[in-house]
Amino acid sequence: MHLNSAQIEKSSIIWVLVADGGLAQIYRYHENKTILPMHDSKRHPYDEIIQSHELTPVPDMEFYAESLDDFQVGHDRRGSKIGGARPGYNTCEPHLDIHDEIKQNLVTDVADKLKHAFEIKAYDHLVIAAPPKILGALRLHLDPAVLGCVVAEIDKDFTKDTNHALLAHLQKTFAEAHTG
Repeated sequence: MHLNSAQIEKSSIIWVLVADGGLAQIYRYHENKTILPMHDSKRHPYDEIIQSHELTPVPDMEFYAESLDDFQVGHDRRGSKIGGARPGYNTCEPHLDIHDEIKQNLVTDVADKLKHAFEIKAYDHLVIAAPPKILGALRLHLDPAVLGCVVAEIDKDFTKDTNHALLAHLQKTFAEAHTG
């Protein structure tokens, strides 16, 4: 996990991007504090502070990679090549991995949405949780301004996990940011 040295203010809007090669979801991270007035057995009043953390999906910020069948429709490209045994042009199959191109399209879509949301100040800080390959692709495609607001990178796939596992990592990350 990479943690940026920037301090996170309590009033900041923090988005969490959880992604893999086929799915990306953006959540808003909330830290809630509830103060409950209490009394002990001798009726001395005190306040009990209960902290809770939650992730709320951001509307219209769920992305799916296109299916292999949808991708192949309209992608019947052939390359051309000069040379070979006979003079003239020959057609050949392009050298590309369709699965990688589908993942790149997903990463590009996510990067574009994050850039637009940053421009309208929809969030202040960003946490990215993704497998290492997707994390690297995101770093390449994210706008420099968006990269500047990334406070943590978690190189793990949380798309299939419950939010509790991700929240445990986030609590540790933000505790380090507040003390660091």
